[in-house]
Amino acid sequence: MEVFVLLKGYDFEGYGSNVEVFDSREKAEARKQEYLDGNIKGDGKGDILFDYDYDLLKIVKKVVG
Repeated sequence: MEVFVLLKGYDFEGYGSNVEVFDSREKAEARKQEYLDGNIKGDGKGDILFDYDYDLLKIVKKVVG
């Protein structure tokens, strides 16, 4: 099975990075765009805005199973 992993942060090998996994590239690209547009905010006091630069968001394809 192929999955698409959205890596968020400086460590693009996935070790210690914040990651999200999707079953299609389209879903991963849509989520990445939401981060770039500033539509995703954190929970809690002040609703923290995640401000990722394009260079800090990367989608990689992995085969699992």
